[in-house]
Amino acid sequence: MFITRDAYQSPVAALFLGNGEAGWSATELALQQTWFLVLLEESDPVNDPDFYCNRTVLLFDFQSVEQFILLGQDSNVRLKSVHIVTPGHVNGSDSWKMDQLRAVWQGREPVDEYEIPMDIFETVCGKKYPASFSVLSNDELAAETLKFEFSH
Repeated sequence: MFITRDAYQSPVAALFLGNGEAGWSATELALQQTWFLVLLEESDPVNDPDFYCNRTVLLFDFQSVEQFILLGQDSNVRLKSVHIVTPGHVNGSDSWKMDQLRAVWQGREPVDEYEIPMDIFETVCGKKYPASFSVLSNDELAAETLKFEFSH
């Protein structure tokens, strides 16, 4: 979730935004959680098949990323890359980090005598992040089934 303030609204953005859109020079993140930065390529096959426009979207959950993945070949929107943006308490540092995703795995998180399904995000550098607030180490995250693999 983003927190916006009237003082952060960009007067310049009004020149190129459409109806119902607002541009901001700053927003605040309400939660210190994992985010996903998605790079999309949009085409206009009807009016100009040679025209492509890149768009960048920041999403608060992976289910929103999956919606873009599932658009598939029948859409004029193509997913180019996905980055995971993690706060320090998730990535083990004192700062935010952004890494390009290589794959998303279905795994299981042991909770008492049960195992709960969870997504595991693997970066191109091999680092793994659980979708939950798990305290498991990188070595303890058991990736069982490949859900998505991103090309680079």
